[in-house]
Amino acid sequence: MILRSLFESSLIAPLHEYYHVAGAVCSLSTNSEFILGAARGSFTPMAESRVAADASMRLWVDPSARSGPPWPSAHFRGLSHLVFAAFDAENTVLVDLRKRRAVGRLSPAMSADRHYLRRVIFPTLFGIFTETIAVTPLHCACVERGGRGLLLTGASGSGKSTLSLALARNCFRFLSDEWTYFSWREGRLRAWGLSTPLKLLPDAYAHFPELATMQPTFTMNGELAYEIEPEEIFGVRRSRCAEPDCLILLERQDTPGFALSRLSPVEVAAEFEEDVDFFEAHRLLEGRDLLVRTVRGLGQISCWRLRYGGQPAQVARALVEFLESKDGNGPSGEASQALRAQTDAT
Repeated sequence: MILRSLFESSLIAPLHEYYHVAGAVCSLSTNSEFILGAARGSFTPMAESRVAADASMRLWVDPSARSGPPWPSAHFRGLSHLVFAAFDAENTVLVDLRKRRAVGRLSPAMSADRHYLRRVIFPTLFGIFTETIAVTPLHCACVERGGRGLLLTGASGSGKSTLSLALARNCFRFLSDEWTYFSWREGRLRAWGLSTPLKLLPDAYAHFPELATMQPTFTMNGELAYEIEPEEIFGVRRSRCAEPDCLILLERQDTPGFALSRLSPVEVAAEFEEDVDFFEAHRLLEGRDLLVRTVRGLGQISCWRLRYGGQPAQVARALVEFLESKDGNGPSGEASQALRAQTDAT
């Protein structure tokens, strides 16, 4: 019954727009101005596309639905090419991967929750679509300067979000802190971000006094974290796209320090091996091949392993010194020297 209602053509969605999303074209139909407003804040609006959309969303607001926040954790079920997402009993979306189409029914309260739409609904739906469109998501952060992207990757807790924010406060633009999307255009690799909130772990308050009056909350995956709009709280500037120029694999340590060493293409590929395994396990061969091509492309740029510790602002300054060093042999400025001095002292 729920699935039938989701595909019911009589559910009128007269509002329609197109968006650029991470190098793809997506269309959205709805009967809610609130949903359009949230989509414009998440994606890049465009004039009506002359080509077929890579993916389409049809989100209908049911005026009779009564559910409201706080929203429970989302649940997902997959069967062949269908993915069913239930955010609660009255807020559900069905994604057809073959047709690259999502149809959903939302309550008025959820459609008016701009933060939840931008933080959960739109990133979730687009993340599902990336299994079948020419966009590759990778678990890394990205900041941009002069059109060039600096990628930060590493294990959970390695400091990707904290350091990307510190860099965004130090002459970079903020692009993404958790998931970065990659696509190929005219033979060149591009990195993209969505305008989702920045997520910082609770210990970040020690480095950013702006968090003193805020409280961390539980995220969609059950993790306790601050979820904030970086432009509003920290005054940083956002970027939507960059050409990857440098990749840093972060290895965080308890003591202050800053040590860089070269990464080979083989080591870069090993860092994203789990992502390749996911596509193979789900028999998504087209997505796997695109991912392999993307990872190989990243292996051709300047790649480094950074073992570090200390204040994020100081580490960010040392990274900037390194990137600006003329010989490329490593940082030699005041920030990196200070971190090394702290290491010697301990």
